[in-house]
Amino acid sequence: MSARQAVLSLVDIQYAWPGSDRALGPIEADIPQGSWVGLIGPNGAGKSTLLKLIAAYLTPGAGEITVQGQSIHALSPAARARLMAFVPQTLDTSFDLTVQEVVELGRLNQLSWRERLGFSGRGDATHVERVMEMTGVNHLARRPFTTLSGGEAKRALLAAALVQDAPLLLLDEPTAHLDPGHALRFLDLIGEMVKGGTTVLMAYHDLTTVGLYTDTLWVLDQGKLVAHGPSEEILHSDIVPRVYDAPLVAIDHPRTRRPLVIFP
Repeated sequence: MSARQAVLSLVDIQYAWPGSDRALGPIEADIPQGSWVGLIGPNGAGKSTLLKLIAAYLTPGAGEITVQGQSIHALSPAARARLMAFVPQTLDTSFDLTVQEVVELGRLNQLSWRERLGFSGRGDATHVERVMEMTGVNHLARRPFTTLSGGEAKRALLAAALVQDAPLLLLDEPTAHLDPGHALRFLDLIGEMVKGGTTVLMAYHDLTTVGLYTDTLWVLDQGKLVAHGPSEEILHSDIVPRVYDAPLVAIDHPRTRRPLVIFP
């Protein structure tokens, strides 16, 4: 692991699914600042559960999760929101707000109480507008969130997460529902954020995409972290075909030399 300071640390994390004999962990790992980590593994491996544990949507049965050295379960929800942003895989479309209001809510925990009374200052409003433009939802600002298509709603929730400016960004299948153009633009945007120091942990099914964009992979299988390391090394190893039980192989992209995972 890099000598850079760890933004996220997992120590002996364990979790048992209620009413099931399935269990997650124990998991020990950390992520240094400015890393883009892909979380991969077959369906049911525990990827979404691990992200929800880190985001404090779930409570582990054992172990400790820290972000920038602070135990997440010792923090208030507002304090956690200043440290990490989470975009879950499933969308809650029940709230009756406009797109702009949904995005502004993502910014709320970054404001002082004086700013909250006015909802946002001018500088903060400018930041919200900029993120909405980057994620392609600025033209939807006045639309009720409940009227959006799946892809539009996902982009609005991505904007609400990005506007938090948190040092850690957790993404669960972030480009689900997005068309290829919006998906690529979003991934490129995340890449720019990583270059600026943001740390990203992203669960993703498309192995070629994680090979092109991430620098590190965590491989989950049946609740265990069975491998972690540089993306190229993981994808070129025998770990991927073994955990997916499929004849997958990695070849180098002719231009970028990054791994492309294909069926032979």
